[in-house]
Order: sequence, then structure tokens, then C-alpha cells
Amino acid sequence: MKIEDGKGKNGDMSVSVAQRGNVSAKSKNRLFYISRDDGLAFNAIMPSFSAAAGEYVFYIKNTSSTRNLMMDHIEYHSLQAVHWKVWQVTGTAAAGTAITPSNLNLGAGIPAEVTAMGGAATITGLTLGQQLGTHRTEATGEGEMDWGGGLILTPGTAILVEYDTGTTGLCEIDCLFHFETIGAT
Repeated sequence: MKIEDGKGKNGDMSVSVAQRGNVSAKSKNRLFYISRDDGLAFNAIMPSFSAAAGEYVFYIKNTSSTRNLMMDHIEYHSLQAVHWKVWQVTGTAAAGTAITPSNLNLGAGIPAEVTAMGGAATITGLTLGQQLGTHRTEATGEGEMDWGGGLILTPGTAILVEYDTGTTGLCEIDCLFHFETIGAT
């Protein structure tokens, strides 16, 4: 029996001695396969910085023209109790600290097609759009907002993390994301 794989690589299906079809599945997280197979999984890290209530502390924009940025999750770490908000934004980000995301496939050598900034000073120049998420962390706590790749930044779109309320203090942000070619399955 021929198997149609949708990619033109049709092949014969094998069966066991008990006449059952031999199949396999990709059962790991999608981030694993994107990193291993394509070298397009990244982590943008904003290491220890001090933030205050109302500051915009993390920004990421998809600058690719051929790929969607798939947001996997954002991790929040803070010394103070904090209420975090995630916003869709427009405009030109300024006054933040530039971040170069790390490729999670250390042998790939492919850079992330993004503009990313963190905040040792609040990021400026942006207009808030729709709120996409909210999260609270306890003092000396951590948490994450997990979109599982479901938050998609199409070319030219961006998001921003706001340190909405909380006492001024040290915090850190990790943002894991990957790219998928537009129209690919």
C-alpha cells in the first residue's frame, strides 16, 4: 500500500508480522522539531533589570517577510509581586536595550528575524492595541504565559510586556519562540 504524505515523498507502508500497520508519531513539543529540523527556535533573554509599575519592559517584532513568528511562551521572574500584561502594539520602539535572541540549535547559526528590546528603562514610541494576556507573579516568584505556538506574529507585527503593577525591583524575562514559513504545514 502506498502512503500519500502530502509532500510528494510517497512510500510503501510496512506491516508487522501480525499484519498491523507500522506507524510513528511526532510526540515531542513542536519547538523541539523546529529547532532540530529547521534551526528556527529561539530564546530572547532580558537578564536582571530593575522595573517599576507602568513600565514597558519587553518588546518583540517579527521582521521576517516570509515567516510567521510563533510565540511559545514568556517566562516572568521577579523579586517583587508583579502584575504583567502583554499587548499587541504598533509604532517604532525606542529607548529599550537591544536583545539578540539565541538560536536553540547551537549548530544552526541562523539569526532570528526580529527586533527585540528589554527594559532597564521603559520602552517608548509604541501605541497599545489589544491586550493579549495577563499574569501575576508572587514576590521571589516566577511564572509563564504559555501560548504553545498559538500566538502568531505575522510579518511586521509586535507585542510588548508591561510591568503593570508592583513594587520597583529586579526581574528577568525569557521569551521562547520559533518561526514557520508562511503557507507551510
